[in-house]
Amino acid sequence: MNPIRYIPFFITALLVAAAQPATAQQDGASSLLPDIDPQDIEIRGDFDVRFPGLARQPVLGFSPRPPVFRVDPDRMPFMETDEEIVATIPLSDLEPALRPEKNFIRFAERQRLYAYAGYGSYRSPELRIFAETPIRDQESVSFQFGHQSTGGARDFSSFRDMAGELQWTRLSGDSRWGVGISGSSSFNYSPLSVDPGMNLPGVPGPFPDTPVLDPVRISHNTFGLQARWQQLANAYRGWQTSAAVNRFSDRTGTYPDDDEATNETRYEVHLNRFWEGTMIDQVFGLQFRATGSVYKTGLDETQYWLNNNVGVRYRHTFSSFHQVEAWLRFYQLYDPVNEFDLYLYPDIQYRFKGAGRFSVQMRLRGFVNDPSLEALHLQNRFTIHNDGELEHERGLHINLHSGADLWNGIELYSGLDYWQYYNRGYFAPWNNPAVPYYRYHYVDEATHVEWYTGISRVFRTWRTTMAARIGLNYTSAEEDVIPSGEIPYVPRWKGSILVTTNPVSWLELSGWMDMSGERKTVEGESFDGFVQLGARTDIRVHSRFGVYLKAQNILDQEYEVWQRYQELPFQFYGGITLHW
Repeated sequence: MNPIRYIPFFITALLVAAAQPATAQQDGASSLLPDIDPQDIEIRGDFDVRFPGLARQPVLGFSPRPPVFRVDPDRMPFMETDEEIVATIPLSDLEPALRPEKNFIRFAERQRLYAYAGYGSYRSPELRIFAETPIRDQESVSFQFGHQSTGGARDFSSFRDMAGELQWTRLSGDSRWGVGISGSSSFNYSPLSVDPGMNLPGVPGPFPDTPVLDPVRISHNTFGLQARWQQLANAYRGWQTSAAVNRFSDRTGTYPDDDEATNETRYEVHLNRFWEGTMIDQVFGLQFRATGSVYKTGLDETQYWLNNNVGVRYRHTFSSFHQVEAWLRFYQLYDPVNEFDLYLYPDIQYRFKGAGRFSVQMRLRGFVNDPSLEALHLQNRFTIHNDGELEHERGLHINLHSGADLWNGIELYSGLDYWQYYNRGYFAPWNNPAVPYYRYHYVDEATHVEWYTGISRVFRTWRTTMAARIGLNYTSAEEDVIPSGEIPYVPRWKGSILVTTNPVSWLELSGWMDMSGERKTVEGESFDGFVQLGARTDIRVHSRFGVYLKAQNILDQEYEVWQRYQELPFQFYGGITLHW
């Protein structure tokens, strides 16, 4: 597919979107409210957003590199209430991996400990602990641990996920240090049996000399170390640095020697320096990032990949309404297939936020996505990457986004994303139908277009939040590589609905619905969509003790996220909660 023919469409869309902010700016100019220069506002604090009362759920598989949420020091200023801040937390990534527990929005309360433990049908225990304690002045330690498993019938894929993380943080003036260790362990059983005498992919040696569990078990283990330091003189001047190393291993069946398992050691170093210009509405920046990994697959020699890049930044704010930010990034890439490559990619973003809470955002950027064995296994837990080299994904991304606060807490947004890939990875089942696993392949050119829209409503009096989102996808890929002509397993449409309410201090009710439309396999076979419905009730029996009830897959749908793997039917959980 030739992306050039889409250029007139995007130029027209950009012109239409740009016309709206211009009108809003004229209206704002006649306002009696004074203009506030962003330079006059200094944001103080840790620059890390924390919600101690939020029942957070670590990402699928408990990644040892969790995302760090922080206030953008260069964000455009506007007044926010506490409820509005909580309401802007992302509700769902709208992907169909529904097995982990949902995220619940809670109105924050100061806590040092939040934990819950419960038990569900199909022999499914679960445990979550989030704790933080000061050890001396301006110094604290935080800990989180999670366990979830099911040992039900072999008609569906049973699993166990377990992970933990320990973080030390110290504040000193305008500096902050942090050190952490993390680890995870998980396994999944295939619901399909393995025929005697079959040589499994990734299992070295003849089958008789390599005992394999029946059904076959695939397991993942990780261990990571992280360190970070930041020094912020104000919202416009500072340093941010971080470094991390992570070890990932994957085993299929029972290996005679751990050294023959698939493994990956990943390194990352990041440095960010930003400062104000001679004018108070200018910010400059310089960023350096180096990532890479050394990996070994079961039937392959040791390989490695690198991504070293340097970025230069310029941001300018006009009258506190319009903001333009531009990056120019130079990439030096290496992977075993494409070897050494050099790229120069821009990243240009325009943002407008009017006094009437109408906002527009437009972005054009070139991107590079790092490969990672761990990321592939977290995305599809039935992947065996034993005989192929990892490659970087890269391409062009255009985003058009607009939003408005319609009336009395009702917020509406809509947008369009366009990705043009010049190297795109995709999952495909093994050629042998008897092997119940997936491999990861690459196609030179692919296109993905998504239109999305959503709405949210915050009832502050009733402490209630409602939100809904739907997205429509169109994809295309080279038909001589992917016979279906589409990127496999991308749903035609997807959506989510969430309602959570805390009408009284001792009761919270939450309900959610995730929807996924039809998907295509590599060969073009239609893969049915599904609708998932869930609910949870939390009752505070005491100020430090409570109980909860939870139901998942209430419609008791038979569905598959990945072909051949039946997911869990209706489940009911009950347990206790602790608050401190």
